[in-house]
Amino acid sequence: MTTTSSPPARVDVTQYAGKDTLIRLIRQEYKQAFDMLVAASEQQWHAQTPCDMWEVRDMAGHLLDAAYCYLGYFKQGEYGWPTEEPRGMRAYGEGLGHSALEYRDVYRWEVLGRLDACAELLFSYFDRLTEDEWAGRLVPHKWVGPVPAFMMAAFQLMDYSVHNWDLRKALGKEAFVEREASDTLVPFMFGLMQICFAPELAEGLNLTVDVQISTSDDEHWTVRVASGALTFAPGAPENADASFTFPCHEFCLDVYQRLQGGQASGDQAAIDNFRKLFFTI
Repeated sequence: MTTTSSPPARVDVTQYAGKDTLIRLIRQEYKQAFDMLVAASEQQWHAQTPCDMWEVRDMAGHLLDAAYCYLGYFKQGEYGWPTEEPRGMRAYGEGLGHSALEYRDVYRWEVLGRLDACAELLFSYFDRLTEDEWAGRLVPHKWVGPVPAFMMAAFQLMDYSVHNWDLRKALGKEAFVEREASDTLVPFMFGLMQICFAPELAEGLNLTVDVQISTSDDEHWTVRVASGALTFAPGAPENADASFTFPCHEFCLDVYQRLQGGQASGDQAAIDNFRKLFFTI
């Protein structure tokens, strides 16, 4: 007789009790990215990734740039220094796209040495966060503004999980997002959906969407678009104009606009309108 076991329930990494899980996943995803970058041939180092502006070498530059900036954000917050007005996610994609290209002038193995050094130091910052600091300490972020410290770790997991898919595609490997990482990221994907919402494209729209995701528990989320704003909450709506059903990993890739995943049902106009409401980062 064979038995099948259900995946473990999602750990709430916004709570301090979930800190070890989040940091373990970041380290796991980082190691996979770093190992791929080290093992890449010189030809692969220049291979195009799914990110239009970037080759594999630029992905390494981006990961280094992000870790370097995060270290600065933590120090800026620690000293209570002034912060600039958030630049917003509209400028995020182009801004980070060009920042990564600046590392093309740096010798490959120096880029990777810098990345490993910065990542190790950044992860040690996450390790040292206390229970009060995990959700109670605000860290400045030049694109989205001050965020709780745990969000800096969550951003790193988002970065590495999705960019590992990019790297696998670019290097000719089977492309996937790790199950536990994608499951952990589901609630954050709705937050990303919200900050990448383009209200000017929603003028006159009033939509209720049911998003079902195959995760540790098959779960439903309600997404509403009304009065030029997008809101979300766990649980299925009583009535939906459109429904989307995703395998967990495809949901993350869909929100990041790497692919159009899942299956849609309901009113076709509502499906089409909903899919057009987001700008790319």
